[in-house]
Amino acid sequence: MVAGDQATPQAPPAAESEEEQQRIRKILEFCITPKSRQEIQAFIEIKDAKHFRLRILNPLIKGGLLKLTIPDKPTSPNQRYFS
Repeated sequence: MVAGDQATPQAPPAAESEEEQQRIRKILEFCITPKSRQEIQAFIEIKDAKHFRLRILNPLIKGGLLKLTIPDKPTSPNQRYFS
């Protein structure tokens, strides 16, 4: 049963991975010029700000794919992100 349990969850992440990669490419292209969190979030049509920040924005920043215009103040309301 353990093998069956492992096989089932492996298929969806592979599909999500391809979708996530496309989403990341779109975000990086969109952010050639600095954009606010709200602009990026609206662009990829995600309404939940917390989910967007935790699952998309923060990993892109930590991975070095997105940079902050005000690195000393990451939570500034004037913060913009660029690739």
